Amino acid sequence: MRRAIVVGAMAAAMALSVPEAAGSTGVGRPETHHAELNRPNQTVTAAAVDRAVHAATALAGEPGYAGVAVDYDTAKVTVSWKGEAPALVSALETTAPEGVAVDVVPTALSGADLHAASTRLMDAQRAVHGPDAVLAALPAADYAGLVVEVSRDSAAARTTGLARNLERVAGVPVQLRMVDDDGFRSTAASRRNDRAPWHAGGAIASRDGTDYCSTGFSVITAAGSERIVSAAHCNRGFGSVVRDGAGERMGTVSSRALQLDAELIKPAGATASSVFAGRWNASQASARYRIPVAAVRAPAVGQRVCSSGAVTGEHCGAKILATDVAWSCGKRTCHGFRAGRDDGGVVVGGGDSGGPMYMLVDGRAHASGMIDGGSNRRSCGSTSVTTQCFSYVYGIPMVDILRHWGARINN
Repeated sequence: MRRAIVVGAMAAAMALSVPEAAGSTGVGRPETHHAELNRPNQTVTAAAVDRAVHAATALAGEPGYAGVAVDYDTAKVTVSWKGEAPALVSALETTAPEGVAVDVVPTALSGADLHAASTRLMDAQRAVHGPDAVLAALPAADYAGLVVEVSRDSAAARTTGLARNLERVAGVPVQLRMVDDDGFRSTAASRRNDRAPWHAGGAIASRDGTDYCSTGFSVITAAGSERIVSAAHCNRGFGSVVRDGAGERMGTVSSRALQLDAELIKPAGATASSVFAGRWNASQASARYRIPVAAVRAPAVGQRVCSSGAVTGEHCGAKILATDVAWSCGKRTCHGFRAGRDDGGVVVGGGDSGGPMYMLVDGRAHASGMIDGGSNRRSCGSTSVTTQCFSYVYGIPMVDILRHWGARINN
């Protein structure tokens, strides 16, 4: 692993620090998206539940929106809203697919309130304690404040009145959680030797072929140009040459958005609307060698996602634990979602940064995000290069990346 944004190698104790998400489910597999959900006197497909979730998350820009959570076991979607819900929200309850229940619940704060509060908190604490003390700030399960995770061994943890100071800076109630961690990092690696048209999940490497990052989804800009998404921390800056796993020129960095830790790569040649899947060393003989990209979906708590990086390969079955999580990405605060497996298994590793995150629906990838980092260190198993692996993955939502550049997914 070269430079990799591992979002803090938060140790096993961090599993206790994740707030109980409304609508969280038990152990599951990505195939749950194609399975049937058993409820009294009826059978509801998870695809029907996802349609209700998609309609709810589409309202994320509306004033008052706080968040969406899903429970596939009961086919229930919970929409949290600050203030009186407008007609668009109320309509979700009456227009949901048959058998799917949509509940709108009131909250004290909106997603915008908590987004601004977590940004203030992370920016202030990074200036005082550096990037490795306050590891993450995420909405409480009831959206009444923030859950702030602080490294137990940091100087910040020994600060008198820390919780009170954090509340003062954030301007919202804060629940302080100490976690065992050695600091925030990034997950800054055929996938190894792709060529045009370039696919998501391929290796980005140095001239000598040493993997250090991964390619993300292909997008079409407002001007109609094809670009490849990856993590901004992977390359030195605008105009940097980007190479594949064989050290061959892939393209150059054409644009960067540091607040999203994202960049666009102008490719040498065309791009493909598909992602590498399966093991990191899967061959064309594998049924999951590549899968097509269908659409974009905003993440919701409780949904299952896959991550696919060039170094560790594809990992499916991770459940989204929280959305609008704040963490330090370099000298800035990034916001996105955090996902982890119920069994604590590996979901990401160093060198996977920039790679795609997606939901599997009918064998196709629905783009959810870009891999930015991981935490909660685990043994890796087989990887393309020696690296560190983690059981939590942090993603920048694709809806945010596309909105920033006025782009659309290449499908």
